[in-house]
Amino acid sequence: MRPWLSRSLIVAAAFAACWLGAVWYWRATRRMPGTDDLVIYLLLLPLLLVLLVWGASKLVAAAGAASAASAASATAPAAQTPSAAPPAAALAVLAGALRMPHGDGTAQLADALLSRKANLALDPDLLNDSGYPILSGRVDDVDIAAQQDTMDEWLRAHHADTHFSGEQWRALALGSDVATELAAQLDGHPALAPYTDAVRAGKPPPPLPMLHVVALLPADWADAERTAAIGWLRHVVARYGWPAARLAPPLLAVHAQAALPLIGQLANQARQEEQPLLCLVLACGSHIGEASVEAWAGQGMLFDSDHPQGRIPGEGAAGLLLADAAQGALFADQDLPLMYPASSALRAASADTKQRGDVGLLAELAKQALATAGVDAANIAMLTADSDQRASRMTELLAMVSATLPELDPGEQLLTVAAACGDAGAVSTVAALVLAQQQVRDGAGPALCVTNLDPFHRGAVLLAAPAGTAAPPKTATA
Repeated sequence: MRPWLSRSLIVAAAFAACWLGAVWYWRATRRMPGTDDLVIYLLLLPLLLVLLVWGASKLVAAAGAASAASAASATAPAAQTPSAAPPAAALAVLAGALRMPHGDGTAQLADALLSRKANLALDPDLLNDSGYPILSGRVDDVDIAAQQDTMDEWLRAHHADTHFSGEQWRALALGSDVATELAAQLDGHPALAPYTDAVRAGKPPPPLPMLHVVALLPADWADAERTAAIGWLRHVVARYGWPAARLAPPLLAVHAQAALPLIGQLANQARQEEQPLLCLVLACGSHIGEASVEAWAGQGMLFDSDHPQGRIPGEGAAGLLLADAAQGALFADQDLPLMYPASSALRAASADTKQRGDVGLLAELAKQALATAGVDAANIAMLTADSDQRASRMTELLAMVSATLPELDPGEQLLTVAAACGDAGAVSTVAALVLAQQQVRDGAGPALCVTNLDPFHRGAVLLAAPAGTAAPPKTATA
């Protein structure tokens, strides 16, 4: 009872100090605080203070434990070091692409996140029940009319009875851009040109692997809308990169699965069937519309001054082009980032309830991901996450950092997608993966990607350069 009481007093003291200071400042300056001021000074600032105190205590405890372990090892007899287990089979990341708030490209978004310039803003069109603008993660220059014109003929020919909402049109516009960019990367497959030439000449084509196009769409889309959207994205891939005859049958129920386990299932199935794996995983979605705002507000889950633990609407699209080792070796780029098997689990209780628990689950999964890849925690150069601004998610994430990556600098080596871009569901998770692979591709070193945006699903995966091309381990400087 005493530890619980002391922690409660610390939290109460932090909030009381920040609140009293803010009220005194506003009264002294005769300033009327706005919504942003209330959120920053009455919620985010005390939470940051609590997290700093908690993190400092953990670091002190870890330093003490390390000192004790060093002393014990110095007096113990030398033991034979067991040989390291070979790393698990990994997938090659051929390419990544995204369209998100603050960035139409991976490098642009990463720079915005690292420079702390990627801030959520009040939406110019969306209002809450009280008539005030809400915070959102809106992608600029989404042309719904152009997307409708592009799809009009195809939609009338294949899904004439399907009608998309404004939010769905925004998602399709963003997803089409990502699908086009990734499909163009398939030109590097050496078997593609001979296959295409043989088909055009009316000759028997040489073998060409099947391409899986996996579209992760919002769960609230109707089946007819989902079927039409997946068909359109497959059409885009066939139009710009891969023959339609070599597209694997679509997976329509993947919206109920998290991205990391789904990728693992596809890889395991390909290995069991002894088939090559070539996969385009794409997530697109948008909550930038009155329908989402009204639904979230009605459920009490929209972020505002009355619901500081609510969600901030976001949108975007992100995708990865993945291959097994044999298919990856066929491409000209021999230094492709590798994605090792992910560690995933479900929480016993929702992270959105008052009794959250399971704070240590994410740390355990991160340790498993590091062990699976055979990478030391000290060598992690970047951590990416789909976490948003909610205290439950940030507390869980920072607890994982303290327990698993004590040498990581969250200010310089941590990218949180949804906290800066709003909640876009599976898009936030895939975008975190895209950011992680880009860090590896740029030579920064191994990157760990974790997911804790969902109320239940937790996961971690390690991405690194192939052996022989990895960045040198970090060394201490005097």
